[in-house]
Amino acid sequence: DQLSLFKPITKWATRILDAKRIPDVVATAFRQATSGRPGPVFLDLPGDILGEVVDESSVTMPARWRPAPRAHGDPAAIAEAIALLGRAERPLIIAGSGVWWSDAASALQTFVETAGIPFYTTPISRGSVPEDHDLAFLFARAKAFAEADVILNVGTRFNYVIQFGRAPRFAENLKVIQVDVDPTELGHNRPADVPIFGDARAVLQQLTTEARGRLDKGRYGAWVGKLKALDMEKALESEKAMSSDEVPIHPLRLCKEVRDFLRRDAILVVDGQEILNFGRQSIPTFTAGHRLNSGPFGCMGVGLPFGVGAKVARPDTQVVVLHGDGSYGINAMEFDTAVRHRIPVLVVISNNGGWTADPKQDKPGRNLGYTRYDKVAEDFGGYGEFVEKPHEIRPALERAYTSGRPAVVNVKTDYRMRATTVRFSAYTT
Repeated sequence: DQLSLFKPITKWATRILDAKRIPDVVATAFRQATSGRPGPVFLDLPGDILGEVVDESSVTMPARWRPAPRAHGDPAAIAEAIALLGRAERPLIIAGSGVWWSDAASALQTFVETAGIPFYTTPISRGSVPEDHDLAFLFARAKAFAEADVILNVGTRFNYVIQFGRAPRFAENLKVIQVDVDPTELGHNRPADVPIFGDARAVLQQLTTEARGRLDKGRYGAWVGKLKALDMEKALESEKAMSSDEVPIHPLRLCKEVRDFLRRDAILVVDGQEILNFGRQSIPTFTAGHRLNSGPFGCMGVGLPFGVGAKVARPDTQVVVLHGDGSYGINAMEFDTAVRHRIPVLVVISNNGGWTADPKQDKPGRNLGYTRYDKVAEDFGGYGEFVEKPHEIRPALERAYTSGRPAVVNVKTDYRMRATTVRFSAYTT
């Protein structure tokens, strides 16, 4: 019973029992998938329905569908939100996937600059505002979360990614303005002091209009200065590890070389455990939609398939996949797909010899050895290089990229290095 299987994990699911209704139900499925909070839908088409022949004159073709109008927030709630931000000493903006799906990157940046409030983004919305912006402090994230007195949460759920918006991750007396296109998310997992039902872009535009002349950016000067100082301090500490010439290679040195190699508008896919967390803080993103990972409930191993898809969608954009060796092995055969279809995606593997391998612990199934994925890539007809020294990384990246073929740069990294500054999404810097 496929319908029963998919109903709990999709936004909408149905079975078509009449071939004449296929066009109508498919149109409904698209509306369901793209309206409100976007989500997956499932259509079950039995074999007899797919094989049925019907008279076209008996089929009603649906009219061309237009997206529903954007829901604007209640003006009273908008005014209340700005009033609360106006009383704040340490405000913060957290923007999530709703910003991306609403195409609200420009609206977010305009509001950030109008209000003068520091911001952070969850993974899918990274780059909505360039991460070298004056109000972006990647290395001060934990301090900002812990000390903020008012948070404007736009288009992201209070789930484990941000520890449900509760103490000790956030202050006990935190005030929350929550914006979401799904009304069931308002107040879910933690109370919202000012809940606003509406589309992220529309509400941000409303907030910007309301903020002009009402918010004093100078009020937040001490708060911004504190975060900036901490961000610079932690960035310098990180840069030391990123400049390490030690062998085996420190994963942060690999991240630095990838960071410096990437074009500003590059699409970066990151997949793994340690390397995902190392890369999360050390490699910024500057363009909306150009940072991909598996998401809160995704599975490890999606990196290469995501990279192939991204390159097909944006053939003129530089696409790089930063993989762990374990995660790459899960879907490594998709490299063959890239070769057969001539999709020149560049895969960089942080190869630490296993699932956070550690020979001293000798845990069964944990150590994988330093698999030569580069040779596998060559056997498929792609480009491959194996790198063991830090100074070899950048030239290898350049050669792989200019080869014009799907490529793997397999970098041997130090298994002893742990992303202790990042425990999944709970930054401790």
